[in-house]
Amino acid sequence: GKVQLLLRRYIEALSEEPFLIVPNRSDVDRVERRLLAIQPALLAGWIGTFDDLFKLIARGGDDARAVVTPAQRVLVVRRALASRSLNGLGRSARFGGFADSLLATVAELESGLLDPNDLEGELGVLYAAYRAELDRLRLWDEDLRRRRAAERVGNELDAWEGRPVFAYGFEDLTGVEWALLQALAGRSEVTVSMPYEPGRTVFVSLSRTMDDLASLADGRIEELEPAVDEVRAAPLAHLERTLFMENVADAPPIDGALRFFEGAGARGALELVGEELLALLRSGVAPEQIAIVCPSLERWQAPLETALGTLGVPYALESRSRLDR
Repeated sequence: GKVQLLLRRYIEALSEEPFLIVPNRSDVDRVERRLLAIQPALLAGWIGTFDDLFKLIARGGDDARAVVTPAQRVLVVRRALASRSLNGLGRSARFGGFADSLLATVAELESGLLDPNDLEGELGVLYAAYRAELDRLRLWDEDLRRRRAAERVGNELDAWEGRPVFAYGFEDLTGVEWALLQALAGRSEVTVSMPYEPGRTVFVSLSRTMDDLASLADGRIEELEPAVDEVRAAPLAHLERTLFMENVADAPPIDGALRFFEGAGARGALELVGEELLALLRSGVAPEQIAIVCPSLERWQAPLETALGTLGVPYALESRSRLDR
């Protein structure tokens, strides 16, 4: 019920042109439908992702730059590599995966608001070369645009006009997302909805995020009671309540609602999943009625394709394919 409550608060603030932050682009349409179920017409407010908000703020600055495309970004990092002496990394840099790994590392550094002078050794040198090449071309990458937006809200009075901000669906925040929320909280009302219950083992990893948010909230924290009774499958509700607990009361019968697999490594686990999929298909279940949910499709796509292709399982991926594929 916490998201429904957040949406009602958003509607109550429509006259102030609020901004609602949702986790993904696909959530925008879904949230719009939920809002229209509460109020038949919405003539104000914005709904978008963190990136949409970063773009909105960054492009309003006098120093706004164009953002590199993924292909341009690869060329920028390769030019940066070619301009530096790599010492012992020269042989590794000949392979395409080196540039990809460097870009992934740079993205993490930028999300954490780290500068090249915060680092030592070859990584600091390569990071500085990459940033210098972007400056030479007067371009930003996505992470630098996010950073500029957060800095602009913190330093420029006209960067945000006091519109309320609502956010949900985040179990953790990157450094730059945290910096933006912290800056916005000094300019307007910010409401964040988090899946968290104090004292529960399963939420220990979120305790630091919650402590940080609580320090900004200045005591204005509203806790909702768990709505476990609304979960249709009793085994799923029991698992949610008792996950990672040592002493667990008698569990309800599983009745096919849950299955657990344990395999050696990603490939072994996915082959077990594939065998389960084959059993479902052979029992008459249509392939389009089965969903596989991954933490990150980019990271799991290759082992998924290998495991499912080997077993002959028909599948489709909800993602964009590279031009060369």
